[in-house]
Amino acid sequence: MIEIHLYGDLRRYIGQEDPRQDAVALLPYRPGMTVAEALRDLGVPLEEARHIFINGLYDPEGMRRALREGDRIGVFPQNMTMPHIRLFAPRATREG
Repeated sequence: MIEIHLYGDLRRYIGQEDPRQDAVALLPYRPGMTVAEALRDLGVPLEEARHIFINGLYDPEGMRRALREGDRIGVFPQNMTMPHIRLFAPRATREG
């Protein structure tokens, strides 16, 4: 399984708009599946997703990354700024 956490306005795509509760979707893993494909499976328009975290690490190329069984993905919308990414972790990426 792939665990996808949606934040901000993206929560609505899995029917969880209450910010006090987690907005998490589980998708069956498929070999070669990318973050972009997983988001399409959930009905999330790619142009609305901006900041991608894979297993807790910011990944500026996240949309194109091939996923692995058990990966945890965090997706933040276009309209949420993430200044700490630029200040503290501009090059943090997932190995592999």
